[in-house]
Amino acid sequence: MAGNDAVLEARARQIDELAREGRYPSGPLVPAVSHAFAAFERRDFCAVIDALEPIAGELERIGGSRAQLDLVEFTLLNAYRGAYRLEDARRMVSVRRRGSSGISVSRFAAVH
Repeated sequence: MAGNDAVLEARARQIDELAREGRYPSGPLVPAVSHAFAAFERRDFCAVIDALEPIAGELERIGGSRAQLDLVEFTLLNAYRGAYRLEDARRMVSVRRRGSSGISVSRFAAVH
């Protein structure tokens, strides 16, 4: 779907409809992540933040592997950086959830 806005929008509508029908045990989290990834592709970092910030503490409800959850967190972290919200990026790095990936995020902590 990457790079094909029409297909991406159609899939987003499908995901939203499934959420409205109660077909996702995680409720609105999957649609939020879907919208955030689409916004990240457009480099609309504020929209990424708007979608992910409210659900950041509930990501385990989505399910999936630790790597998949880390991808969502790293997307938010990069959106903070892209939106020049460096204090938010630093705060996020300092409070990463227990068991997060061993991938180094130290370069974000050093952002000035």
